[in-house]
Amino acid sequence: MDLPVAVIGGGPVGSALGLLIPGAVVLDARCYPRDKPCGEGLMPAGAAILESLGVRLEESGFPTIAGVCYRLPSGESARSDFKEGSGFGTRRLRLDALLAARAGVRSGVRLEGMRPLTDGVELQTSAGPMAVGIVIGADGLRSTVSRLMGWSRSPSGVRRFGVVGHIATTGSVPDVEVSLLGEVETYLAPAGDGEALFAVLGPKGGLRDQGATLAETYRRFLAAARPDLGDAPLIGPLTGAGPFNVRPRRVAAGRVFLVGDAAGFLDPLTGDAMTAGLQQARELARLLAEDPESAPLKYQHFCDQQWGRRQRVTAIALHLSRSQTLSRRAVRGMRQRPEALQRLLTVNQGLEGLGLLRPWDWAALLGMV
Repeated sequence: MDLPVAVIGGGPVGSALGLLIPGAVVLDARCYPRDKPCGEGLMPAGAAILESLGVRLEESGFPTIAGVCYRLPSGESARSDFKEGSGFGTRRLRLDALLAARAGVRSGVRLEGMRPLTDGVELQTSAGPMAVGIVIGADGLRSTVSRLMGWSRSPSGVRRFGVVGHIATTGSVPDVEVSLLGEVETYLAPAGDGEALFAVLGPKGGLRDQGATLAETYRRFLAAARPDLGDAPLIGPLTGAGPFNVRPRRVAAGRVFLVGDAAGFLDPLTGDAMTAGLQQARELARLLAEDPESAPLKYQHFCDQQWGRRQRVTAIALHLSRSQTLSRRAVRGMRQRPEALQRLLTVNQGLEGLGLLRPWDWAALLGMV
């Protein structure tokens, strides 16, 4: 391939592609360090991919995540360690800057248009035209590459959103904690020394109390999920995310590919998005190295299979929060059979298919034991 590969977007997935594909040029309209609404939990499978690229998160000071815990307002909970090792809390301000520096991301360069060439694609950018052999859009939920290709489409199903912020903590947060609060769920994860991410997820109308500010409602949910952290100081502003459950019409055709959130964004409740994006990056790099001509069809097939699995796991997670009665039964079932949750976490990372779950695992997850 004479012309270089251009990666649009310098987040973790785009930067990983810059490290995986020799000679790739990574462009990002933003400058680093920059923040981004994100669950900031990286599963062990995703951490292993970064480890293979020489990025050792624990040595870089990112906090480890032992497992996942589901909590109810009553105080009941069910948790499981990851079978595969530790995950990590990855504050995006630090992670993105670290990976962008390693990948040599050219920041402040905005994609403005694309035009097909005989042997590649001409990019129109804020820094001038650029001829490339392949374009990979790793530019997020509102991908410019997807829009320019005519692949974007509206969210499907019930529209869910998130309010994301960071709080100061005095103790450690060893797990990703999902609290099931009826209409909404909350998501707590370590983000750094003395800092945790706290997100509220649910329908738009349920994220702000009538007559209250967004910050007041956010703090009410924080106190409901973790009374011991109800008075924790906020670090920085609150940001919004969503709508969720968005997937483009396709993720590959000709010389153009999509990865990460640009290739589809489900729901942050399962915390697998960064890991799924890194797995896409690794697979796409492998396919391009083997045979660029057959890569679009094979990559589309890979992403279709991955999306189907992720949809099913997300449906299970959302089922747990559908009603307080279902939530209570499911948490009790997972507490009685913790291996069911552990196996679900393995499936959630894409390391096994849903066939890993046994009938009694399903019974526990659905609150039937």
